[in-house]
Amino acid sequence: MEITTYTNFRQNLKMFLDDVFKNHNPLFVTRTKGEDIVVLAKSDYEALQETLHLLGSSKNAERLMSGIEKYNKGEFTEKGLIE
Repeated sequence: MEITTYTNFRQNLKMFLDDVFKNHNPLFVTRTKGEDIVVLAKSDYEALQETLHLLGSSKNAERLMSGIEKYNKGEFTEKGLIE
């Protein structure tokens, strides 16, 4: 996570955007007047939205958490892809 001021962000826009894209780290931009903002790569934003969607249903969230628990305990069967 990196933090910068709005002025610095504006002056170094390309550098900051390249860094956000390359390293997949959010950039927090502080502003003296108004709410601070966060800059994310599009792929990171889409992944976040997908996660929120998948966890939005309590039943689906339970299924996912159960699957993660089973995986962590080694209780899974590996299968190949269907072609």
